[in-house]
Amino acid sequence: MPLSRNIPIAALRSFFAMFMLAIPVLVPYWRSLGLSMRETLELQALFGLSVVLLEVPTGYIADIFGRKVSVVIGGFIAGCAFSYLPFATTYLTLAIFEVTIALATTLVSGAEDAILYESLPVGGDRRRILGSFKFWSLAGETCSALLAGVLVVYSFETVLWTQAFTGWIPFICALFLVEPPRPKMEENSHRERLIAVVRQVFINDPLTRLVFINYVIWALSSFCVVWLQQEYWLQLGVPLSYFGAIWAGLMMTSAIFSRLAHLVEHLLGAACTLAFIALAPVIGYICMGYGSPSIGLAAGVLFYFTRAMTYVVYQDAFNWRIPSTYRATANSLQSLCFRLVFVPIAPIIGQVTDAKGLSTVFTGLAIAFTVCGVVFLIPLIKRLEELHVEEIPVVGVG
Repeated sequence: MPLSRNIPIAALRSFFAMFMLAIPVLVPYWRSLGLSMRETLELQALFGLSVVLLEVPTGYIADIFGRKVSVVIGGFIAGCAFSYLPFATTYLTLAIFEVTIALATTLVSGAEDAILYESLPVGGDRRRILGSFKFWSLAGETCSALLAGVLVVYSFETVLWTQAFTGWIPFICALFLVEPPRPKMEENSHRERLIAVVRQVFINDPLTRLVFINYVIWALSSFCVVWLQQEYWLQLGVPLSYFGAIWAGLMMTSAIFSRLAHLVEHLLGAACTLAFIALAPVIGYICMGYGSPSIGLAAGVLFYFTRAMTYVVYQDAFNWRIPSTYRATANSLQSLCFRLVFVPIAPIIGQVTDAKGLSTVFTGLAIAFTVCGVVFLIPLIKRLEELHVEEIPVVGVG
């Protein structure tokens, strides 16, 4: 079967994988169960820790035994996890849910990225197609947020049971994917293979290393706010029924940016695009910490600009510099490092939020990402200038 059919199937699977009705109202729901912000972020840290432990092994399994098999199994486990969620009403049972959904996520993440990249045509349409793929995943979040805003008027349980049903659709979609042919890894030890991946990412090419590090940083910059903005809305007195509409607006904004990402980079050039990606979350945290409620709410758009642009620009540059042989493992390594950074800081953010308030947290995050921009982004921009490129190079490594 032609690999081109993977693109619409993966887009449909991604739409429903991101059709997560519970997310737009998750923090208020957990707060209604008696959880503090520290416990809420501890659960997210547990998810991250589980990903850290599982990400590379599951990505490695996908490279060895097949990417489709990994995505199908991950989809099945995710369906089971969402069916269990309505029964999870304590810290312990929610912890079980987080570990289970982490396993599902790691089985899918690197494998699905590898299937998508190996199904893309060679040529100038890659970033447009990648942006379109990201658009459909964000469209899924948008539609689910709108529906969640309606369902939560009835009850949190209505949201969760609907999620239990829709959570099985990605598994069904995964059954129709086509496994791309791929070169086999050389016959050497598992340890040597993993060392080869690490060397490829961190040692062989300084530009690949900088792209990798900056992807992790700026993905994290737009991720931290996900678990803070719902508490921010609660403190502003925003009605719970509006959460879905606000979340949907942010998702649609990100979806639009993802479709336009390749045009933005073409018009502005690589250096300016990367600078905007880094500045947006810093400005967003400052506005939420010190601006008026209307300015703080509007500033949420900046994080979703960074979210969309980071995925399309950095992810494309990274994947096309990684050999197909271990692309799934390399993508899993990227996700592992992202979670590895988030795990220790999430409980700290939650504790500071409970003790000092959101303004203190927003200020600290703005300072932290400003420092990261100086230390890691400027060297990447200088490297691009040395190479005299207008876009981040995506030439494969020999």
